[in-house]
Amino acid sequence: MPTLRIQMPDQLEVTHQLTGERITIGRTPDNTIQIQNPAVSARHAELIAEDGHYRLHDLESTNLTFVDGLPVVDFHLRQACYLMFGTVQCSFDPADGSAEEALMTREQLEKDVAFLRTENADLRARQLSLQRRLDMLSSARLVTGRTDSTPSAAAQDSLRAVVTERDDLRHTVAGLRLETTNLTQELEAANRERERLRCAIAGLQTEKVSLGRAQQKSGVAAVPPMNGAPIRPVPKPGALTSRDPGSALSALDPRATQRLALPLDAAFQPIADTLVALRSALDRVSGVPDDDFSRVELMTISTQLVDLTASLQDHPIARMAASVETLLHGLLAQPGAVEDTAARTVVQALDLLARLVEPRQVERAKTLPPASVLAVEEDAGTLSELVALLETVQLETTTCAGAGAVLAQACGRQFDLVLLDCDLAGPAAPALCAQLRGESAYRKTPIIFLTGSTAAPPATPSGLRGGTDFLAKPVNPAELAVKAQMWSLRNQFNLL
Repeated sequence: MPTLRIQMPDQLEVTHQLTGERITIGRTPDNTIQIQNPAVSARHAELIAEDGHYRLHDLESTNLTFVDGLPVVDFHLRQACYLMFGTVQCSFDPADGSAEEALMTREQLEKDVAFLRTENADLRARQLSLQRRLDMLSSARLVTGRTDSTPSAAAQDSLRAVVTERDDLRHTVAGLRLETTNLTQELEAANRERERLRCAIAGLQTEKVSLGRAQQKSGVAAVPPMNGAPIRPVPKPGALTSRDPGSALSALDPRATQRLALPLDAAFQPIADTLVALRSALDRVSGVPDDDFSRVELMTISTQLVDLTASLQDHPIARMAASVETLLHGLLAQPGAVEDTAARTVVQALDLLARLVEPRQVERAKTLPPASVLAVEEDAGTLSELVALLETVQLETTTCAGAGAVLAQACGRQFDLVLLDCDLAGPAAPALCAQLRGESAYRKTPIIFLTGSTAAPPATPSGLRGGTDFLAKPVNPAELAVKAQMWSLRNQFNLL
């Protein structure tokens, strides 16, 4: 029977046996499973029985639902895993795989036994017929006094053949039962080994996180090197590195590097390895901006990423990789250090690619419709350039030249991304952004400010005042392409 073990903050573990067709989980008492924790929404998630398994569905919770550390909206729980409702940790254990396999084998065995019973009944009927025939021959022999026993011998031979066949069938059934028992034991042993390996992997991940924190405290980068050799150039004083907590090179998702290190399908593992190498090379370029070897290495690895994703053809991963390569080559062609904002854009894109190389995300991306963008810009020349650029990366763009028509356009269609000029006449961009946020459909929609100032604080939500990100004018076409693809895909994959 499936179980859900909840680790409460006071270190008490509560175990629930899952038996219903629909199980709701939340903070209020009207849920099937109540978790009294402020991080859990009133109605946080639900478990729905489907095809012998439970399907986990997030009910638009405030603090999200996670499976093995990754946020999910809808997920089939086919094997044991770790869940998080907000910050409350749980472990899910499905119906024992060995019992399920044994049940399937037992069902097949029952069918075989039913067939053998039918055949045994036919054999019994034949036996009775032959016995009656033998009795008739015996009676006739007694009456006539004849000693001819040929028919009787034939009947006895047939009877012995029937008995032998029945015994063989009984031995076959016994062999099937023994094989079923052996398979059940093997499955139990495999499940125990799987649980041992899972615990070992969890221990290694914990050790890796502890090691990374220790390296950060000691000032040594925790990014894995490309070829196993410790390539750690000494950064210049004041240089931008990922070890700086406020640096733009700090990934939005702290588990991004750890996710890339996990085993993937053979088709996507080389892409994940190249992303790790690209992240490491970007860190080295930031630490020593005038190291020509590191800059060439970064350009080479970005080209390798494009070559590896070329087999995906028109997949969002391939388009994003090509845009990242274009942006990096343009930045590295200029002397000096990589700009902080551009480096942050690359890191955000690498974090998203780390999520998309997972097999289920790759398949999901194939069914996504083209992303739609609402571009709000008063300057007609700049607006036409934005449209041309966004359409080259297959983003459907709707234009709006004034603030007055923004809400009408937004209410008429659900857009995946909004580009908002900060220099609009009439309502200020923050006020217009606040009006958009007031619409239920645009509470989480990414909004990128196009500003003429390069001093906008990108890392503080208060500085953006309702916006998600910003881009300074004149706009870098390559950076805009990366940002537009990244934020629209995050919105489509519910990764905001």
